[in-house]
Amino acid sequence: MIPIVKACTEPCYKRVITVMGSQMGKTAGLLNVIGQRLDDDPAPIIYIAPTKNNIDNVIEPKLTELIKSVPSLWTKLAKGKKVTKTHKRIAGVSLRLAWAGSPTELASDSAVLVLVDEIDRMEDNVKGEGQVFELAEARTSTYADGRVVGTSTPTLGNVDTFVHPVTGLEHWAVSDTIASPIWRLWQEGSRHEWAWPCLYCKSYFIPRFKQLWWPEKATPDEARLTAKLQCPHCQQLIDDRYKPQLNAKGCFIAPGQSVDEQGNILGEADTSKTDTASFWVSGICSFSPKKTFGFLAKKFLAAVKSGEPERIQGVINTDFGECFKVGGDAPECSAVLERKKGYLQGQIPQGVNLLTAGVDVQKNRLVYVIRGWGAQYESWLIEYGELWGETDQPAVWQLLSELISKQWQGLSLSRVAIDSGYQTQSVYQFCRQHKHIALATKGHDSLDKPFKKSDIEVNVRGKPLKHGLSLWHFNTDQMKSWVHSRIEWPLDQAGGWWLPEDISEDYCQQLIAEQRSVKPSGKVVWVKVKTHNHYLDAEALAYLAVRIVSSGREFVMEGQNYVMPRKQRRVISRGVI
Repeated sequence: MIPIVKACTEPCYKRVITVMGSQMGKTAGLLNVIGQRLDDDPAPIIYIAPTKNNIDNVIEPKLTELIKSVPSLWTKLAKGKKVTKTHKRIAGVSLRLAWAGSPTELASDSAVLVLVDEIDRMEDNVKGEGQVFELAEARTSTYADGRVVGTSTPTLGNVDTFVHPVTGLEHWAVSDTIASPIWRLWQEGSRHEWAWPCLYCKSYFIPRFKQLWWPEKATPDEARLTAKLQCPHCQQLIDDRYKPQLNAKGCFIAPGQSVDEQGNILGEADTSKTDTASFWVSGICSFSPKKTFGFLAKKFLAAVKSGEPERIQGVINTDFGECFKVGGDAPECSAVLERKKGYLQGQIPQGVNLLTAGVDVQKNRLVYVIRGWGAQYESWLIEYGELWGETDQPAVWQLLSELISKQWQGLSLSRVAIDSGYQTQSVYQFCRQHKHIALATKGHDSLDKPFKKSDIEVNVRGKPLKHGLSLWHFNTDQMKSWVHSRIEWPLDQAGGWWLPEDISEDYCQQLIAEQRSVKPSGKVVWVKVKTHNHYLDAEALAYLAVRIVSSGREFVMEGQNYVMPRKQRRVISRGVI
């Protein structure tokens, strides 16, 4: 922890990111950073934990103990009513304890130093206000020396290693299929990793799970008694009892650096392009006497034997400090690019008979796609984009109103499916104003049908109002699975799924931002492996819209044409649909 704590005082760093397993000293290190700053150079500080319960029962008692144990801090602490569990004044400056579930707490003060503990245990979007780390950085923007410190055990991500061509050391490779927020932040920094010297060949290496050794076909208890660490250079097995000695000689090294037998670091970390100091330590290196090599091996094998992916993930994340690789299915980016079809965005290719749109609602924008449909659900992406603006305000909804009123080479939109999971009332209001075209939707992990309608506006007897608003519930697995299946649809078969030639890389990456995984129980889960997946959600909604249109309730699909029921044609002619 010493180099990490020192990095928190270096003026060249605006971020300090630490990734490691449990019982590694993360929280103790953050408390030391707080104490040092308040004692030596007082300035406002905010500490953010995952939950209020964590603040009340863990952090605040430890912080109080810290302050009492340091006489100079104790004398500077304001006493009496000025002191509360979540707000203290020391040396005339504010120390606030906040938690991820409260945007009000996070937005209450500015601070020169914000510490975010266990980032991966926090919500992606705190009640619509944004990610916790983004909110934390915003708190420091008024200070020239403002800094954010983030720590966590990681969660999901597909990460490989690479051997540096000059130093021969094996490092984590940068990956674009990472769901873990802390690992994404770590990749943006200096990427220092904790290294040990081999007791036999004296060469330094970076311990990680793949180097933990136990006899083949060993039971969990047999692995507990025999597990050792294997040096990747000389293949010698290192016993657990030498761990304190190895940690004493350990050091952080970044890609491009090496260490000689005397422990001198050779070469410089390439920090010229980043203001983030990032550190990773394997849980194998934990100082805890309980977490021996044998303990870790037994815990992993027991988790594997249970067959529960969540249990295996817990061991990989918290005990080893590594990302858990997602074992799901998703198309490759190259498969998405193969769907280009020789037309440009905004053009209507031959065969398009009907247009639908899907809209994904975010805090500060509406993400949309417009797709043209032909026979056998062959489809072409006509337009896609983002309408920027706070979605709790009317301005961005006016932009959407103007968009859905457009025509594309004489064709108008038939239906627009809008996700109501976020900014629900704003979505409902928009759909009331555009009842002839807009559909409020809500996705479900499981549903007995692909989609079904419910009435959300009823009279006092519980009967639906004549022109009341309806909500369309849909099975997210079926809709997203259809999109992914069409990406990999044979190019020479009817029912193709096509993209314009000027499609962007960002759009393609968002379509494969989630992977479909089936648990042993049979339950299907969609795992997010990239930061943004909005276009995938919007494409699923555009498909939902055409399914509703062609279900017989709206339009009837017959071969190459879309035929409207006679009764509905009369309704539309009166402009009452």
